[in-house]
Amino acid sequence: MKTRVIISLIAMVFLWSCVTSMKYTWTKENYQGREYNKILVIVEAQTHQGRLNGENWIVENLAEEGIAATNSLNVFPPTEMTGSLSEDEIETRILNGGYDGVLVTSLVDSSTRDVLEGGGVYSQPVSYRYGRHIRTGYVHMQEPEYYRQETSYLLETQLFDVANSANKEDVVWSGQSTLTDPSSSESAAKTYSKTLVKTLVESGTVK
Repeated sequence: MKTRVIISLIAMVFLWSCVTSMKYTWTKENYQGREYNKILVIVEAQTHQGRLNGENWIVENLAEEGIAATNSLNVFPPTEMTGSLSEDEIETRILNGGYDGVLVTSLVDSSTRDVLEGGGVYSQPVSYRYGRHIRTGYVHMQEPEYYRQETSYLLETQLFDVANSANKEDVVWSGQSTLTDPSSSESAAKTYSKTLVKTLVESGTVK
């Protein structure tokens, strides 16, 4: 676990949002999944709070499945520039912490497009009097059309199995999800973490 982990640890903007199910997953050939004693969870985020929310929700959802995990704040403090650490220092901290698995989540792509909204027809009730009687009719109205900007983010989570030296530089599993129009980082972190952990457990990647 050297070059690829270091690349994953380089700071980049990471946004949470409401997400769908994992868009794409990949598993290393011959990897059958296994039990992990303790997983280190790393979320690359633009802010300290975003990183904390993301990591803690993943840790909590893993715990609900009986899987031990911790966030990375004690291993890689927010005041420290991770990119300045050597490969050996990163590896030493992870192994000295007793971690045999590392989950790294990062932003890999983003895109923006214009989406046409409106243009629908709706009925508005209108009351009118006819002699002593009140009648109700409907007026059909056209909604104006307009364009809004929609931004999507492609997230990727990678699992490193670091228990065996043969696996240290290899990702054994990866999964991707698309996030559209980020709003609440807190609710999005909850949604993404549940989707991620559910995928890991149901696929037998983490047991």
